[in-house]
Amino acid sequence: MTSTPRPLATLLRQLICVIYFIGGIVGLYVLLPRLGLFTSSLLAITLFALMVFQNIVAIYGSILFWKNQIKGGQWLYWLSWTSVPVFTSTMISYHSIIGLGVVPLMRLEPGNYGMDIVFRFGYAGALKWFPTLDIFQLGINLVPLLFIAIISQLININAHIDNN
Repeated sequence: MTSTPRPLATLLRQLICVIYFIGGIVGLYVLLPRLGLFTSSLLAITLFALMVFQNIVAIYGSILFWKNQIKGGQWLYWLSWTSVPVFTSTMISYHSIIGLGVVPLMRLEPGNYGMDIVFRFGYAGALKWFPTLDIFQLGINLVPLLFIAIISQLININAHIDNN
């Protein structure tokens, strides 16, 4: 007896794929023209390459996962983990929103203490050493956490279907 994927599981998988695919395309569109800004040092080029790599993984992983290949789901699963943390300090700044982000953000800077919620569709990314702003903020991107839970279930469903 073989099982077939449930319509809701298929819809969720396709929705995640579309979100990551669009986010990856927008990310490359935003990043590639800025290559000249990152040629000042080997570290800057490496950081730029990591951000481009994230977007390539989003695009290729979403294509594979759309075709219901577990490997694509695994790629998106691990990519999602790289999009969870959001932080800025005087030494390092990092965030990666590929596709969709909802980020409760705690700001701790002189004269501006409080919480914000950032909503983003498209792409936003930063990986900087010694950013110029003297702010401190912490946040968690909630959308990738949701995607991690959904993708892990979808991968388990697909693995169960393949084993039957």
